[in-house]
Amino acid sequence: MPRAHVLRWWLSPRAGTILLELKTPDGQQRTFQLDATTAEQLHIATGQDISDETYATIELTDRALHLIARLERFLAYRLRSSAEVAKRLRTLGASDDDIRTVLELLHRHGRLDDERFARAFVRDAIRLRMLSARAISSQLRERGIPEHLVHAAIATEYPSSDEEQRAREAAQRALRRNASRPPEQQQRRVRDALLRRGFSHDVVRRVLASLFDSSSSNQ
Repeated sequence: MPRAHVLRWWLSPRAGTILLELKTPDGQQRTFQLDATTAEQLHIATGQDISDETYATIELTDRALHLIARLERFLAYRLRSSAEVAKRLRTLGASDDDIRTVLELLHRHGRLDDERFARAFVRDAIRLRMLSARAISSQLRERGIPEHLVHAAIATEYPSSDEEQRAREAAQRALRRNASRPPEQQQRRVRDALLRRGFSHDVVRRVLASLFDSSSSNQ
């Protein structure tokens, strides 16, 4: 059975990739795109015949690079988890093999890093939404982050000693929003705000006692 044959290759305008012109096993001439690392691993050289396995890898990599091009805006908007990228690829009709190859390429070139994503997610959840460690952990799991990376991100960015202080900051923000309400409504609304953010009943109870006892003593 005829094998694919490398006619020539040249640098692509797209950084880190090459274009590869092949005579395919069925006698057609086709141009494929490869990332430089894959090309080096396959030892691509002009004039060589290539195995069916290598040809399959070239086809798969070419499809993956075209899919990555369709993901550029999605990837540029914010950091993404591997699971988020895989979900988006399925909406584009990608096969399991395509998804696996895209993820490998993105990881290889530093464009996808679940550890980096998890740590950034924790920092943003603290700063922007004042969530508890429990709520953040749950949301990371929903985004497909492995358990060991969830634990590592929380341990690094949200030590347990910070939990009550974070709850107090969220309570003070909620209290300011409800400053015109009667004290009973203020306390109820602050409690509900803390519980929605995932803080435990024990933490909420201590924060409320501290906040409203100090408010009463200042009146």
